[in-house]
Amino acid sequence: MSTLNGRMRRKLGLAAVAAGVAVCTGALPAQSQVTVDIGARDPAISPDGSTVAVSILGKIWLLPIEGGTAHQLTDGASWDTRPAWSPDGRFLAYAARTRQGADLLVRNMATGGVRFLHRVQSSIGHMQFDPEGDRLYFVDDRSQYDAHVWRIPLGGGEAEQITHTQNWHEWSFALSPDGDRLLLETGRFDGTDLYELHLEEMSLERLTETPEREMAVAWSPDGSRRAYVETHNGVDHIVLTELTGEGAAPRRLHTSAFNQKQLAFHPSGEWLLVLGGRRLHRLDLASGEMSGIPFEARFEVADDPTDDLLITNVRLFDGTGDEAIPATAVLVRDGRIADVRAGEDAGVPDVGPDTPIIEGGGRMLLPGLMDNHYHYWQPLAGADLLAAGVTAIRDPGSAIQDAMDFKDAVRLGVLAGPDVYTAGPLIDGPAGYHPMVDVSIEDPAAAPALVRALKEQGVDLLKAYFLLDPDVLAAVVAEAQVQGLPVTGHIGVRTSWRQAIEAGISGFNHIRVWRDFLPPEIQVDGRDMSLDGGRNPVGRMQADWREIDPASPEVMSLLELMAETETGLDPTLFIQEIDDNDRSRFSLEEFHNARQAYERMGEFVRRAVEVGVPLLAGTDNVGLFNELEAYAEAGVPNAAILRAATANGARWLGREDDFGTVEPGRRAHLILVDGDPLEDIAELRNIDLVVKDGVIVFGGPPAEPLVP
Repeated sequence: MSTLNGRMRRKLGLAAVAAGVAVCTGALPAQSQVTVDIGARDPAISPDGSTVAVSILGKIWLLPIEGGTAHQLTDGASWDTRPAWSPDGRFLAYAARTRQGADLLVRNMATGGVRFLHRVQSSIGHMQFDPEGDRLYFVDDRSQYDAHVWRIPLGGGEAEQITHTQNWHEWSFALSPDGDRLLLETGRFDGTDLYELHLEEMSLERLTETPEREMAVAWSPDGSRRAYVETHNGVDHIVLTELTGEGAAPRRLHTSAFNQKQLAFHPSGEWLLVLGGRRLHRLDLASGEMSGIPFEARFEVADDPTDDLLITNVRLFDGTGDEAIPATAVLVRDGRIADVRAGEDAGVPDVGPDTPIIEGGGRMLLPGLMDNHYHYWQPLAGADLLAAGVTAIRDPGSAIQDAMDFKDAVRLGVLAGPDVYTAGPLIDGPAGYHPMVDVSIEDPAAAPALVRALKEQGVDLLKAYFLLDPDVLAAVVAEAQVQGLPVTGHIGVRTSWRQAIEAGISGFNHIRVWRDFLPPEIQVDGRDMSLDGGRNPVGRMQADWREIDPASPEVMSLLELMAETETGLDPTLFIQEIDDNDRSRFSLEEFHNARQAYERMGEFVRRAVEVGVPLLAGTDNVGLFNELEAYAEAGVPNAAILRAATANGARWLGREDDFGTVEPGRRAHLILVDGDPLEDIAELRNIDLVVKDGVIVFGGPPAEPLVP
């Protein structure tokens, strides 16, 4: 397991302020240091070979080439990545991700001055200066199906798009030393291959055509060698190609488990800097020997607050039952719930004269909310989640570098946001749909090593995806059980839910149940982008519910099996909602069928709750309140809905003793609501106060503490 030095649990303070979260008034918290020795990405070696510019937990750092103590170069509210040196070493370009997109900035290394060059709507990928140093090539990464190479002059002017393909991507490229060609890894949903693009005539030459994925390309400064990472069955191979001599075949230099590698040639051309598992390594090209480049980066973060917090006169929904308990007082001490006093005669806990006291005024206090299906792809979204009462998320699918960086940055206090419990990459079969956030395997024998590798990188759970065949999924789940990792699955195309339950899966995402209820002849196998296509106008992630009766014995039998095995259901119902605003995008018949399908999906969710299936409120990033209100519209009782957004997620993770309910010993994740969501679930939107680990991160008491 990777180490993170310093205190692991950090309270939100200055990081929350910088990200825009409203916090309580009063003195700013004291500062302290936290040291990390992991979390590096995007390495760029200076032209003289002495220094590595690298992104560590969202800031740019400079590190001696042999390793050691890193020097922080950027500091601010943005999430900074992708450093690139100019050929003379005078300038360093990097991407500063904001809430509005990402800025391409250029820093003068002599003066420290920073100049804005360009802005994109989403994020910026790999960057590289041309050999003359007067233009910068970069990837405008709008989505995983729309990531293309652009270039922009440093002297000012418009950015020019170089590659134009629909539903393809070029995440990694390398410019030839003479600036005439681009080495590209490019592809669609079914993987990637290598191409060489001649920039003057814009002609293209294919270099590879394999079932593997070729990623993370690099070109040596003298032009004689190229390198890339080839990934197959959850295993990475670093491949070196010699461009001099006749018929030199690509040579595999190093093989290891999948960990989203990046490569950079040292100017000497004798070794590669390899980023893998968010650590730095040196790979000698002659011997193939890999050795670590250790580093330390010291962040200034807000110190742990020491104040207690007392919340009085609230109606408490503690997440364990169906009712709210009136006249309750809750004492928070050292980030955890120390005491709960319920009833008029129970009184309130004794506190010191300087303890802040929140007078609840009869409002409802609940556990902090949990979104069980939130892809944390935008690091600065954490402040918005906190303001909405979301103090924990389950991320069922992200690039492993992003997933672990965001998780670590939040828990160390570098970044404001909810606690992150992540699956890392989707585990999918060949021809995976999301090559930047998944890893493909087709051999059951490859599953144990991949699962162990993901566990070593720090994931909290695993996500199985729909192209896995039953025997491969069973192998993933079996090793996950050995490693103590729950497995959630977006499946139902190759493997049925019943097969997955029998294999020991812990939960399901969405409501894709084709294999269980629909005849094979009307199903697709998922090997292209059609999925249910024209048969189901409700979108590709759901089965065709016109042909499924939620009240049928077959459906009820499956739900009863899920309840018996405590298999969780994260239905993402709202994302499929159909209302009058959708009439314009459907024909009359399609609209009727879509409405019927959505109503049947809602009935499926209601019946699941009625028989005891653990409901896990998850959104696929479309808003937790929307999802909860969709459950209510489907007839799910409000108390069950509140548990789906609080206690159930913690229980599914096996962390019910740590958070998810308001009980002594639990972490103090709390929300104060002006209304009664047990009567009207929409009143959950009226959040006045959010507490995370005992610290008020939204709302707050008066500037001076109230004395009893």
